[in-house]
Amino acid sequence: MKTLIVSDIHLRGVFDKKKYLYLEKLFSSVDHIILNGDFWDGYRTTFDRFISSEWSGLFPLLKSKSSIYLYGNHDQKQFNDERTSLFSVEQKDSHILEVGSVTYHIEHGHLLCPSIDITYHLSKRLLNYVNMFFQFIEYIFAHLGSPHNILLKATNKTIKKKLKTTQFPHWYLCGHTHLAELDKLIKFANSGYIQYGHATYLIVDSSGLSLRTDRY
Repeated sequence: MKTLIVSDIHLRGVFDKKKYLYLEKLFSSVDHIILNGDFWDGYRTTFDRFISSEWSGLFPLLKSKSSIYLYGNHDQKQFNDERTSLFSVEQKDSHILEVGSVTYHIEHGHLLCPSIDITYHLSKRLLNYVNMFFQFIEYIFAHLGSPHNILLKATNKTIKKKLKTTQFPHWYLCGHTHLAELDKLIKFANSGYIQYGHATYLIVDSSGLSLRTDRY
């Protein structure tokens, strides 16, 4: 059984056929899928538009893989409705995956390390503009070798520090920061993102946990 854990895909109103075909190939290559937050972007589109968009062509494939949908900060529970069942068999904030004697706790990461949209009560319109600005900056940085990784590493470090402080007993798998990382020492992994032609994700199978990097 090969399980894909992927986050921060940020699907929105603008359709990207190249990204669609990559996701179709990736989803088809595994047995089970966990969508770990920010699957679609509620700051850039509405759930109605997302559901009726061309991205919906992926829904039957996701459903056939018994996909579990975990909410993120960009696709919070209140942004969704019962139609999440079109692409997932279960929807929640976190999930426990047990493979042999290993336990993986999976959640998006925004509850442990809140971003400004969670910390401050900003209007959805303002959050949309803030989100557009940060995505533009991230797009530029992603094509310059990601010098912003210094800031993202600091965010991952904050999450790992909290895990150490609470003596978290299991593997903690998240997304949210957009920086992929696998730290076996403290049992921490971040799946990164799939955007701007870059793709990182986690695979769990009988041989353990691995971090994969790809381009599309």
